[in-house]
Amino acid sequence: MVKKPSSLLLIINSLLIFALILYVILTGLSSRTKIVYVDNSELFDGFSMTKELKSTGEKEFINRKTALDNLYTQIQSKSINASEKEILMKQFIQGKEELEQFNQIFATTESSKIWSRIHSYTEDFSKENNYQLIIGSENKTNVLYADEKITVTKELLTYINKRYEGLK
Repeated sequence: MVKKPSSLLLIINSLLIFALILYVILTGLSSRTKIVYVDNSELFDGFSMTKELKSTGEKEFINRKTALDNLYTQIQSKSINASEKEILMKQFIQGKEELEQFNQIFATTESSKIWSRIHSYTEDFSKENNYQLIIGSENKTNVLYADEKITVTKELLTYINKRYEGLK
C-alpha cells in the first residue's frame, strides 16, 4: 500500500511539472515580439492627407503652367516687336525656373509633412495593437521575405485616414 501513494505522488508531481513547463512555453510564445510590415508606397498614396495636398499642389501647378502657356503664346505672336519679345522671353524663362522650383520644394516639404503625420499615427496604431516593430518597405525591396499574413498595410491605412479625418 505504501507504493501506491508514492506512485500517485510521482504522477501528480510529473503532471504539475508538465503543466509548469507548458505554462512557461505558452507564456513565452504569447509574449514574443510582434513584428509586422507595411507597404510604404501603398500607405503614402492611400493616405487622405497625401491626396488632399496633391490636389492643392496640382491646382497651383496648373495656375502657374497656364500663366507660362499664355506668355509663350504672346512670345509666338507676330504682333509684338523684338524688344517686347525679349522682355516676355525673360519673364517666360524666369517663370519656368520658378515652376520647377515650386515642384521640387512642394514635393519635398509636403512629403515631409505627410511622413511626419504617418509616423505619429503609426506610433499610436502600434501601441493600440501591441506591435513592437512595424517595418516599412516599398514593394518589399528592403525586406528579403515577408509573409503576407503579417502585413498590416490596409489596417494601418484605414486607421491613419480615420485619425486624419478626425473620426478616431
